[in-house]
Amino acid sequence: MILLNVGTADSAMLLQVSGDIDPNTKVVVYGLSMDRESDIVAAAEAGVAGLHLRSESFADLLDMVRSAGNGQALCSPEVSAILMKRVYAFAAQTNPDSSTGSLTARENEILELLDQGLSNQQIATRLSVTLHTVKNHVHSVLTKLGVSSRSEAVTVFRTAKYANRDLSQA
Repeated sequence: MILLNVGTADSAMLLQVSGDIDPNTKVVVYGLSMDRESDIVAAAEAGVAGLHLRSESFADLLDMVRSAGNGQALCSPEVSAILMKRVYAFAAQTNPDSSTGSLTARENEILELLDQGLSNQQIATRLSVTLHTVKNHVHSVLTKLGVSSRSEAVTVFRTAKYANRDLSQA
């Protein structure tokens, strides 16, 4: 287990070296600041087991160390939000041609219900249509979005929703 202060000179290199020496080494990075998102993302991309903000308590740091020792990764809701934003941005880059703009109103409705985790049968019941109709709509959504699964379609939907929310707040 390594506790690494992000303020340490060459901390990024130390993090890289620790992984090169023993990939099973658990690293908890502390001293992170919310205004340095790049440090948070870089540490997460390096595969650390814990990300501790300066604003968090010593007890939180101890919890992270215990969790890392148990093979779990832990971070605050604030850090999670930064990382989720990064995942959404990555999803948009991975499939830049995917867009919900080409969907019909009904297909968008189906996609919203998929996002809620409803099964085809539940969607059919909710919309008062046949199961076969829902399956056709789901197939059409997947084809138009250029994805192969419901979960990928939901990721595209959430990415588009997030991007639109971001644009409206700018």
